[in-house]
Amino acid sequence: MKRNWELIRKILFKLALTSLDNGGIKGFPPAVVEYHYLLLKQSQLIDSQHKLTWQGHEFLDKIRNDTAWNKIKQTIKTKGIDLSFEAIKLAGKSLLFSLLK
Repeated sequence: MKRNWELIRKILFKLALTSLDNGGIKGFPPAVVEYHYLLLKQSQLIDSQHKLTWQGHEFLDKIRNDTAWNKIKQTIKTKGIDLSFEAIKLAGKSLLFSLLK
């Protein structure tokens, strides 16, 4: 199954609002959502109770804003790099540094 960053972002938004999890994300099959929860646990962005970890909050803060998220994706695409967790973190950090200058 392929990783879907838009779904990951939706799950993180959902969990930032509530730790109660009804499991579903509108527009995505339950098996796909379940797989992405597993990926988020493996990357330590959420814990076993489906709550955001500190690292999860930090990552979400980098991709929360739609403009920043789109710029991160475009930067990675322009460089010809696959949209990976590390690439997103680095592009988000780079964007933050450029905004703070």
